[in-house]
Amino acid sequence: MAVEKELIALRIEKNISRKEMAKVIGVTPETYRKKELGENDWWGTEMFLVANKFNKRIDDIFLNKKSTKSGFDKAS
Repeated sequence: MAVEKELIALRIEKNISRKEMAKVIGVTPETYRKKELGENDWWGTEMFLVANKFNKRIDDIFLNKKSTKSGFDKAS
């Protein structure tokens, strides 16, 4: 699953709003939306905070995934 779809699915599954996730990583809801959709890059600390919020490891969400917009590729 692409990073973008994974993030959206996790957020919806946990019934968490974009506004709440924006607060978690310390950005505006619009900036979070852009990150979630792959329009803006993620900082390492943001990835850690997101993974922590979902009780997942960073690599379960962000690594070894194919992203449609932000340059992630599947691991070979």
